Amino acid sequence: MALTLEADVALLHIAGGGARVTPPPGTLAQTAPRRAARGRREDMLFITLGLISPRSTPPGLIDHLARLTAQAYFGTPGSVTFALREAAAIFNDHILDANEGEDEIMQLQGHMVAGVLRGKDLYIAQCGNGQAIIVRPGQVTLLSSEEAANRSLGSSLAPYVRYSHLEVNAGDLLILTTSPPPIWSDATLSGLSTLDPAQAVDRLVAVSGHDLTGVLARIVPYGKAIEGVQRPPIRRPSRADTERAPQAASTLRRAPSGEITRRTFESTNRFFSSVKRLFGGWLTTITNALMAVLTRLAPGLAEPPQIGAFTPGLMATTAVAVPLLVVTIAAVAYFGRGRKEQFQDYYSQAYTAVLTAQTKPDPDQARGDWAEALRLLDMAETYGHSKEADDLRELVQSSLDTIDLVVRLDFQTVVPGGFGSDAKITALAASATDLYVLDATQQIIWHAWGAPERGYEIDKNFDCLNGPDSFPEMSTPVDIVIQTQPGALGVEGLVAVDNDGTLLYCAPDRQPALAQLTPPDIGWRLIQAIDVFSESLYIMDTEANAVYIYDAAGGLFSGNPELYFVEEVRELSGAIDLAMAGDELIILYADGKLDRCRRKFETDLEGKSRIRVECDAELYFEDDRPGHESTTHIPGAVPIAMAYSAPPEPSLFFLDSLSNSVFHYSMRLVYQGQYFPLEAFEEEITALGLGPPNDLFIAVGDEVYHAQPQR
Repeated sequence: MALTLEADVALLHIAGGGARVTPPPGTLAQTAPRRAARGRREDMLFITLGLISPRSTPPGLIDHLARLTAQAYFGTPGSVTFALREAAAIFNDHILDANEGEDEIMQLQGHMVAGVLRGKDLYIAQCGNGQAIIVRPGQVTLLSSEEAANRSLGSSLAPYVRYSHLEVNAGDLLILTTSPPPIWSDATLSGLSTLDPAQAVDRLVAVSGHDLTGVLARIVPYGKAIEGVQRPPIRRPSRADTERAPQAASTLRRAPSGEITRRTFESTNRFFSSVKRLFGGWLTTITNALMAVLTRLAPGLAEPPQIGAFTPGLMATTAVAVPLLVVTIAAVAYFGRGRKEQFQDYYSQAYTAVLTAQTKPDPDQARGDWAEALRLLDMAETYGHSKEADDLRELVQSSLDTIDLVVRLDFQTVVPGGFGSDAKITALAASATDLYVLDATQQIIWHAWGAPERGYEIDKNFDCLNGPDSFPEMSTPVDIVIQTQPGALGVEGLVAVDNDGTLLYCAPDRQPALAQLTPPDIGWRLIQAIDVFSESLYIMDTEANAVYIYDAAGGLFSGNPELYFVEEVRELSGAIDLAMAGDELIILYADGKLDRCRRKFETDLEGKSRIRVECDAELYFEDDRPGHESTTHIPGAVPIAMAYSAPPEPSLFFLDSLSNSVFHYSMRLVYQGQYFPLEAFEEEITALGLGPPNDLFIAVGDEVYHAQPQR
């Protein structure tokens, strides 16, 4: 993926009513290091930590922990949200170890707010107190979770992480801090939209009433970041920090007795490699010195050797090398044997947990034992593998899937070889026989025809968007949607829209047609998503806080737009997708909440017609499984896309970036299941599509995969 945005960064450090020149503790902004894990190389990480302690902590400790969390993020492959969870887990583990054996009043509490910029996507993670603020011209968006604030790090074995995901543009201003809201008024924040980061920091310092730390970043086009004070400072550890770091680490990281960690083994290997390199360079010096000493103690060693006798140099070398060799062999044998013993120990504990789970008649009561068995198998895997462990893992995972209504689908590639090695697939649209694929990187819309049972084939004769030069008036499409027959071209086809309201109509065996929508009175701000229902085109512009309706005339969407929300206008900041479910408008938000609205035409006593929009007051996601409560957002998910499945079994599907899977809910928002691939994808799922009657399409990298969920 080509880099499109980066950031100018200024760090917030307010203490005693003024700005401090020293970097704020526990706060950093970092691009990917050279040896970043797969999927991390194009990420920019912003992180700010808070540590509340009733006792004194070593100086520089919070900086040390910030570096550890950053290393954990960039060292973890997979999705952004998964890597953020691993970073939070590292911070959480250190706090838990420090709190071990302490009184409740002496417990440490950790807070973390992290952001990741990848292309135009911004991911936010909150653990404990904190907030993320996005400032745009005329708009201030606050992302904060009370639930996360009430569950600080160090309070449970697994960290509670609240995720948010939104799209940013050049000029947006981002503020991250572990201080809870409110801090600044909307008027103050709105005034920052035209300031550079240094000026924005000065403005915030002037109106801040208490101490705080954080990150402030101005999003800019790639290559336009200012080198200098606005760049994130790289703080190199001083000698004092170097001396303190091991002490801090030992204070917070007490490993269980007898446990040989992977880090210990790797450190030992590095130690002996260093000794080997060191020994090779110094051997001559050590030998000569040893010979000088031995010559004084035993002058006979200086005499010429007899025929067949060992030379003095060889005897001295042997005196040095043999003890070193013995120690090396003993250490290697010890660690090799220790790893096997650790593997067997964890495997045995997992096996015992499985036996315990199988003795419980209620599957819900056994769930904790199955989960513990899986955790122990994960620990065993860090020390070794065996067929027995793999078989046990399959049994454990299958049992948990049954309890959690999780289905592992056999996803198959739609087109062998994919849609180009440089493709970035951002949208899918499918009918019973046609699949349309939007490659945003190359500005190409592909068409594949066929059926799941016999396979798909790329339509090489499909005439549509084929790069930026094919239709200069058309910029990168935002979304695509199927237009049923007769449509604009006389047959079922595709409609694509860009951020300027330019429409492109395409269909197999037809010449494409280009049209320009009549813009609304305030112009286009940020078109987020589109859908078509009953010969009407629905366009959601989140920055304009509006959903517009265009009616079709001869299949072409034209005329002045009509506002969907007339009297009661919904707050659409944070909205990321929409779908028309019959006559209902469903809006999905980045925090996992939904809006469901209906338009009704009424006639008053005077015979005048009016439009009234009814929206559900607050929607709850229901889960019939024991132990699951109703929530206003999709539990355990960070959704990035939504798809509506039409009758005879209407339902909603949500693409989740946290688990890299698809959630399935009924129209009453009752949990139906969660779909994973049989083999986990190494890359993130970037697009979701549904085709009748029961076809699920997902995009991963340059490939599109297909499966048929069993309902």
